[in-house]
Amino acid sequence: MSDKGAHQEGIKAGLAERIITPDLGGTMRGFAARKGVSQGVHDDLYVRAMAIEGPETAAAFLSVSVCSLDQEIIDGTREEVARRTGLPGAHIMMAATHTHSGPTPTEAYNAFLRERCVECLVEAWERREEARLGIGIAQVEDVGRNRRRLEYGGLPVDPDVGIVKVEDLNGKVLGVLFQYSCHATVMGPRNLLISEDWPYYAIRTIKEQVGNDAVVLFANGAEGDINPGYSSGLSCIGAAIPIRTWAFAEKIGVRMGKKVSEALSDVEMKSAFPIRSVSGQVDLPLRRSFPVTVAEAEEKRKAAQEALEQVKEKADVSQVVIDWAEVDAFFAGMVCNLTEEFYSEKRESSVRVEIQALRLGDAVLVTFPGEVFIEIALEVKRRSPFAKTLVVGLANAGKTGGYMPTRAAFSEGDYEVFASNYSEEAGEVLVEAALEQIAKVR
Repeated sequence: MSDKGAHQEGIKAGLAERIITPDLGGTMRGFAARKGVSQGVHDDLYVRAMAIEGPETAAAFLSVSVCSLDQEIIDGTREEVARRTGLPGAHIMMAATHTHSGPTPTEAYNAFLRERCVECLVEAWERREEARLGIGIAQVEDVGRNRRRLEYGGLPVDPDVGIVKVEDLNGKVLGVLFQYSCHATVMGPRNLLISEDWPYYAIRTIKEQVGNDAVVLFANGAEGDINPGYSSGLSCIGAAIPIRTWAFAEKIGVRMGKKVSEALSDVEMKSAFPIRSVSGQVDLPLRRSFPVTVAEAEEKRKAAQEALEQVKEKADVSQVVIDWAEVDAFFAGMVCNLTEEFYSEKRESSVRVEIQALRLGDAVLVTFPGEVFIEIALEVKRRSPFAKTLVVGLANAGKTGGYMPTRAAFSEGDYEVFASNYSEEAGEVLVEAALEQIAKVR
């Protein structure tokens, strides 16, 4: 970064936001079962930026209300912002909120999104002013549930909500970043309205408390097996799931927003503390084998399809029975396709991804690529030297994504495991890589 501001002893911070709502009539990303194109806007999508500068270094965070970020967006934004501000690209943390009510990226939309990301962060940088900043941890219940453990009460989850609060020297709140692990997918494949999903209601609730001119950012976490409380299988087939309503999205969003708002007064604010950012590369091992052969997968697909047809032929059969037969057939077909893909393509042994750690005083934010299982994040938090450790998922890694299950989950199978490109030990490698970067900012 440039030396501008290096003589100052305190913290400077700036925040900004830009609307990134796509044109209507385009396909929407996140659900294979979705039919049709976007037909309206429930609430706008945003990119939101927080830039923080200390005496020795500076860093920034971008929250982008899309399902995931393509690598060209990450690289292009970092390069242009660095050119225009002097802020090192490696000090910019970029993360998707993972809404499934946003656009499927096109070349035109990606160009638009990159431009908005750059504009937003440059504005946040230019709006820097002397500020105080604090980090807190709150806890919330009944927002996210472990969708692979619904029979076990939807646990484990991570109830922690990480909070970064920024205020000016007069005590006015300039911005709030809150981090929590949960799919932003209350609304399912039947929804054709653009939306940030439940985080929209959380952000709205926080703004009602701190003021509408404050910028409120949401950072997702390790949400690979965490959603608002429904089966991934039923979601895949587009089943009618009663909680997938705007009313339920508002219910849990307001619950989150109130918890964050209540905790803000307890956050200890400081005008000076260490700010450090490091970024490193790790090679994550990819899948080396597949649980079934092409012939076995095809046999299971035919059997599941025949079972579904038999169920549908029965008189007075419950829709629930039909739904689960459809789930079995869907999964069998998915596995069949993935098996053929696995055996037909030349596969790399690993993929190199970036892990960034950002220290803000007595807290650290660390990035995960893609959709990592919550148990992996909990292990990082358990072993981290920082009591306030915020794991940011779907961040800084557009080249690789998808699910990263735990080693134990691989023996269980199911949707996320079959869909994963990673090997069984990838989660353990990620834990060590994250802890290595965290140790560098101590």
